[in-house]
Amino acid sequence: MMTDTAAAWVREHAWTPAMGKTFASTPGFFTACACQYTGGECRHGDRCQRREPLTLPIGSVLRRGGEYGAFHPEPYEHPTPTATGPQRTAHAQVWYADRTCRWVCDCECHSAAGRAAVLAWVIRTGLYPEDATEDELTPPAYRAYRAEMVTRRSIQASKERRERKAAELAERAAANDAEARRKRGRRDAMREWAAEHRWPIGKGRIPAAVAEAYAVDQEGATGQGVIF
Repeated sequence: MMTDTAAAWVREHAWTPAMGKTFASTPGFFTACACQYTGGECRHGDRCQRREPLTLPIGSVLRRGGEYGAFHPEPYEHPTPTATGPQRTAHAQVWYADRTCRWVCDCECHSAAGRAAVLAWVIRTGLYPEDATEDELTPPAYRAYRAEMVTRRSIQASKERRERKAAELAERAAANDAEARRKRGRRDAMREWAAEHRWPIGKGRIPAAVAEAYAVDQEGATGQGVIF
């Protein structure tokens, strides 16, 4: 494959002004794979273009001056991606006869494991009979399987999000409960400490002076302790 540096050199030294103008406005005309013009991967059509001959020409032979296309003396037949099949034209198109599509298609039909998974799924769901074979799988079957897998992944992702949220809420609740227990335990300890030092505080709110004295005496806090 040509490097970016080499491609830039070719554009600068070998291309005609018209080609440079086209590249500046529509670079994909020169850089995109021909099958990408029609969206020929399995997810979008009935026929995957992977490793198939290119469905569109890569360019045209231009007349002297590099602006207008050249024509052959007689028309010829060439392949096209249209539903009407091969067309005849005299336009001097350029085709790579030894090239195939470079599209990286991730359809399950390209692997034995993928085909087996699709077949098992369509049989399990009742779309195909139990004696169906991989050769009977059609593009709609692959698309239905892919859609089902997308739905399952979405459901699984939603479930995982809910579980993470529930875990976060449980962790937060546990932390709040621990903090509440700590505060209740500290208040009870203050009351016991105050009773031991014969500081009557009753059952209501613990006075700030008692809390400060407890912190200084029992928790090593700095401040003015209370003299009993």
